[in-house]
Formats: sequence, C-alpha cells, structure tokens
Amino acid sequence: MRLEFAISEMGVGGAERVVVDLARDAVERGDELLLLGAPGRNDRDLIATGIRRVDLPTGRTPLELARAVGRTARATHGFGPDLIHAHNVKVTAVARLGSRLAGRRRPPLLTTYHGVPHEEVDAAARILRLADLVACVSTDLMEQLVDRGLPPERLAVVPNGVPEPEPTTAETMRALDAELGLDPDTPVVSVVGRLVAQKAHDRFLRAAKLVHERVPGAKFLIVGDGELRAPTEALAGRLGLSDAVVFTGIRADATTIIARSDLLVFSSDWEGLSIAALEALARGVPVVSTAVEGTRELLSEGAGVVVPHEDEALAAAIVECLGDPERRAELGATGRRIHRERFSTARMAAAYRTLYERLLLG
Repeated sequence: MRLEFAISEMGVGGAERVVVDLARDAVERGDELLLLGAPGRNDRDLIATGIRRVDLPTGRTPLELARAVGRTARATHGFGPDLIHAHNVKVTAVARLGSRLAGRRRPPLLTTYHGVPHEEVDAAARILRLADLVACVSTDLMEQLVDRGLPPERLAVVPNGVPEPEPTTAETMRALDAELGLDPDTPVVSVVGRLVAQKAHDRFLRAAKLVHERVPGAKFLIVGDGELRAPTEALAGRLGLSDAVVFTGIRADATTIIARSDLLVFSSDWEGLSIAALEALARGVPVVSTAVEGTRELLSEGAGVVVPHEDEALAAAIVECLGDPERRAELGATGRRIHRERFSTARMAAAYRTLYERLLLG
C-alpha cells in the first residue's frame, strides 16, 4: 500500500507521536510512505524508517495555505498514494485540495480528529466534511461532530495508543532525582505538556499552592515548553512556589519523569486523548484531571480522578491521592490493565488498518 501521511508539523505533541507509531507500523508491513508536514523534533524518530518527507509551510495566511496546497499537489502527483491519512483540521483542507489538483485519481482521505478548542468546533466540523472518513480519538470528540451534523457513518472512534513501557532501572531513577533535586521520599506531582493556553498551567499552579500548604514537602514538575513558559514561571514566583516547582523544559525522558511521579495531573481546558495520560496508565501512575474530553472517558473505569475546572477541587484530589498510597496502587493497577486491554500501540495500528481497508474497498 502507498500511504501518504499529512500533518501540520512534526513538533512535540500527541498527534505527532501517533504519526510516528503508525509510520513505523506501516513500514514493518511493507507499505511505501510519504509524510507531508513541517519538520520538528519527532522527525528524528523516523530517520531509521527511511520514509520520504516533504516539508509544508505552517502559516495560516492565504498565501501560505496556497503554497501548502501547491506543494501537496505536486507531492501527491509524484507519489500516487492509494490513501491519504491527515491529522487534524487545517491539514485536512490542504490534503483534500492538494489531491484534487494533483491530476490523478483522487485517493480516499481519512482524517484523525485530535480535538480543538471548544470555540473552534463548529468551524472544524465544516472542514472535516471534506474527509471521506473521520477517526476521532475519543467518543467525546465523535459526539461533538455528530452534534454538528456530521453523518455517523462517516465517523469512527480510534483511541490513541502507546507502547508497553520498558522497565526503568533504580540507577536511572537515582540519576533523575539528583538532576532535579528530588529526595527519594519526596512526593512528586507532574504535569506534562506544551505551555500553551489549552493546558491551563495557571490553574495547576494555583492548585499546587493549595497542595503545598497541606503537603509542604511535595515537588511539582512542569515538563514541556511553549509560548507561556515565561509568564508561568513568573506566576510560580508570585505564588511563592519557586522552591517547590521545577520547570524541566522539553525532555526526551518525559516518560521516565512520569514513572517517577506519584501523580500525573491535567489542568486543561480541553483535550483529545492525551498521550501523556496513556503513558501514565501504562506505568501504573494515577491521573488527576479536570473533566475534559478523552481523559474523562479514559478515567471512567478507575485509573484516576476527574474533577471540575476549579483550583480547590484539583488541589483536594491531589492531596487525597498523595495521602493514600493504597488507593494510588489500586488506581495504578487499573491503569495498567486498561492500557493492555484498550490503549496499546498495536491495537491502535490494527484499528487504523481496518479503516484503510474499508476506504480502499469503497
């Protein structure tokens, strides 16, 4: 099969990790691959696959979009894919228009919908109508689109997946503790994700302030980077948390930090289905999250705690879990089971393969 993947950019994020895992699976199956998208950190994980790459402009101006469509058309004409698999909304329009201009038989277009801010759902639904089939990463997201009038028969749910984790050695943990200034007995609460408005790190820090008052020895790790890093660091200082909060930046060993954590926390305004949350479940680390799409569904079987979008509710859940090791162990065991049963990379890749075959058979 000749597969063309399209994504805005291969930076740091859940959609990018899904593309990497699907590309590896496709190469193992003997497929020919072309990946369209701006370069980013996750490209390094694709070097060994030897797949073809075409860079796309990332801007949203009409001129930049026209350039992206033109480049997509030329790449699609030259490659002749059997199927195009796009990730997220803007690139769906680029992929569809580019394939129409390619001058070949129009290949079917599958789009994976990873979610958008609530105020953008209406516009996203209109664009996603351009796809022949939309795979939503959670049932919550599919219901968003059904509510906006997309036909259910053109929608599917394919949850994200992550690999079975490699064991983390005691030596690795000791080195991490030394680097981050952690005592082996220090309660560690982590948040992993880009420092952007969606993730609401300000809510996390206000909750951390309340937790710190009740669990003075706790440490809070903010893993990631982004446009709001400077104001987030400033807020930590104003809240008197400079000694309790560690900003790690982007880390290649983010999964090790998750494994070191007692809790992984999400303070987000919205989500699709977080890869970091799945990494936590795979490692038996409980999740405390605001009630957002995907994560709410993920934790419904007892792998974590879902709370309202309120500082006090988030803090209370963190304090309660830190103070109850037995409950954390139960939540962690449930998370491991759920990961094995429903959220492995193999299950995700097999589900997409089924959708590819459905589209190719018409």
